[in-house]
Amino acid sequence: MKREKTAGSKTILLVDDEPQLRAMLHDLLIGRGYDVIQAIDGQDALEKFKQNQQNISLVVTDIVMPRMDGISSYKIMRTINPSLNVIYMSGYVPERPLPEGVSILIKPFSPIDILQAIRSILGE
Repeated sequence: MKREKTAGSKTILLVDDEPQLRAMLHDLLIGRGYDVIQAIDGQDALEKFKQNQQNISLVVTDIVMPRMDGISSYKIMRTINPSLNVIYMSGYVPERPLPEGVSILIKPFSPIDILQAIRSILGE
């Protein structure tokens, strides 16, 4: 029987304005071997991305947040690193269309859902 790999090895920029959800996801990802940089909104995410862009493999971001939404901040990050991948999280289906091939998890989602999405994108 083949055992599923459960540990990661990359750095994830985790962006959500809900402290409890951000803390839960942080603990989940750290527990699976990922390095995690947390941001409280899109503006904070941009600042942290600019400071750590060489290390960040994936952005996991909420869509609707104060100061700057996740879609806008990710678009700016992509101008800096065109190969950067994203997983969007949202409590509802977004009104504006997302680019083709972009992953979105609708809240609430399970820990297995987010781990599978991350492993799929990172090729782990």
